[in-house]
Formats: sequence, structure tokens, C-alpha cells
Amino acid sequence: MTNAKTLLAAGAAFAALSTAAMAETKWDLSTAWGANNFHAQSAIAFADAVRDATDGSVDITVHLSGEIGVKITEKLSSVENGIIQMADMLLFLQAGEAPFLGIDTLPYLIQGQDEMKTWLEVAGPTYDEIFAKHNQKVLYYVPWPSPGVYTKQAVVSAGDMEGQRIRAFNATSFDFLSRLGAAPVELPFGELAAAVAAGTVDGAATSTSTGANSKLYQFTDHFNPLNWSMSPDAVTVNLDAWNALSDAERATIQGLADSMEADFWAASAAEDTSQTKVLTDNGMAVSQADDSLKAKMAEAGKAMWAEFFENVPEAEAVVNAYAEKVGK
Repeated sequence: MTNAKTLLAAGAAFAALSTAAMAETKWDLSTAWGANNFHAQSAIAFADAVRDATDGSVDITVHLSGEIGVKITEKLSSVENGIIQMADMLLFLQAGEAPFLGIDTLPYLIQGQDEMKTWLEVAGPTYDEIFAKHNQKVLYYVPWPSPGVYTKQAVVSAGDMEGQRIRAFNATSFDFLSRLGAAPVELPFGELAAAVAAGTVDGAATSTSTGANSKLYQFTDHFNPLNWSMSPDAVTVNLDAWNALSDAERATIQGLADSMEADFWAASAAEDTSQTKVLTDNGMAVSQADDSLKAKMAEAGKAMWAEFFENVPEAEAVVNAYAEKVGK
């Protein structure tokens, strides 16, 4: 009898342990950014909060700098197919799978965090439809700081842009800079310093974060934030994985995403402020666009909107509704 009771007790204990093990959900979250990047830090903070709030029943592992082997342009498809359960993705880099996602690169569309909030209010349902079609949902968004131009000479007015040989960072920035009168250059970022030193390039278009981290102040003297666009990262989760959770787990995780998002946006704003200070502390002069340059940016931007609509016609109604709200 004693042996039978012992075996029964052992069996019950094993069953309990097995149930606990089965209840634990492990997810992989891929981010392309390194440990010092504010997006990666936000993802890690979110994963830690989920682990704590669910008492470990949902355990998210954040994989930095693409270490899990998912390419930066394949985040949408990788979450869709369950290769990973979650991803921190820069939306416009997924436009090959869903062309609408390239919209945030359009100049003069989203300028600053206030406009980004309005944009997400208007475009949110369209994003939701796209992600649902790709078997995932967005938990939260976080914007990047806006791009500006680093140059040897100050760029303030529309005329100052004429002929400036500025390294562009993507096709949209190349087109936009061309419309402003600049002579944009395609160049690997690693070759920029040598090109500026040799006098074949005048500067670069990029954010305060990249400019400070890459020490662009060592070979350019001026920065104009321009603030011509703003792009968000989205943290998404595979719908099959999401639906496999309990109602309580889903409510807890969604609640954390909603409550923590504001802190993540504040981290983005703080990044822009702190990196601008790095630039000025290292002797860089920061200037602002005058009315002539702002007018040229608006003209060029709206022309590019119209061209985008030709390829992605469903975007026009969304942009028009948004533009009416922000007065553009």
C-alpha cells in the first residue's frame, strides 16, 4: 500500500509539473537593432514586463542585431509564417510584401510625434487589415527620430540646397533631395567619411542618432533637422501564437503594450534631444529651414504623394483624411 501511495503521489506530482511546463509559452522576438538602441531597449523592457506580469507563463526572448537570422526586410513574412513569434520591424522595409507600408517615407507627410499620433489614428485600421492579412497583429508602435542633412556649409534657404552632394539613405530620400535642388549621391555609409574628406561628397542625410553615433561632426560642420518625414517601428505578434494564449494572458500583454507605449515614445524623443546635444557639444551648428525651404519641401512632398497614389491607390483616401486633420 505504501508503495502504491508513493507511486500515486509521484504520478500526481509529475502530472502537475507537466501541466506547468505545458502552460509556459516561449516566444522569440527579433530586432535588427543592437543593445544600445532605444528600440531594442524598449523591446527588452516589454519582454521583462510580460514575463513578470504573467508569472513566467509567457517568456519572450529578444534577439538583437538580427542574431536569430531573420533579415531586416523579412520581418513581416517571418512572423506571418511562424518562423518567429514576434518582431520589431521598421515598416517601410516591409513594403516589398505590402506596398502601403512604404508610405511613412513620403516627405512632408508625417513631421514630428504629434503628427505621427494623428497618422496612426487615421491609418491604424489600414495597418490592422494589412497585418491581419499577414497573420499577425500590432502590439505597439514607436517612431524613429526624423532625418536631417549634415553639410559643410549651412543649409537654411531653398537656394542653399542647390548642387549639394548629399549621400541619400534610400530611394525616397534620393528623389526628395533631387527635387530640392541637391545632387544626391548613392554611397555605402562606410565610405562617407573618405568621400567627404576627398571633397567628392558634401554631406549626408540621416537622423541625429546615426549622425552622432557615426561622428559626422568630424567632417561636416552644420546640421539642419529638416524633419521631412517620420517612420515607425511596429512590434507585432503571430496571430496563431497570440490566439493560443489564455484570455487573461492576452489581456495582460495588451494592457502592458498600451501602458508602456508612451514611455517608448518618450525614449525616442529623448534620443533625438540627447544626440542633438552630442552634435552641438562637438562643435556642430544646428540651423532651421526658412520659409522658402519649407515651401519647397511641401511642394516636392505633395508631388511625391501623388506618385505614390498611382502605385498604391488605396493610400489616397487615408492620406487625404489625415491631411485634413493636420491641415496639410
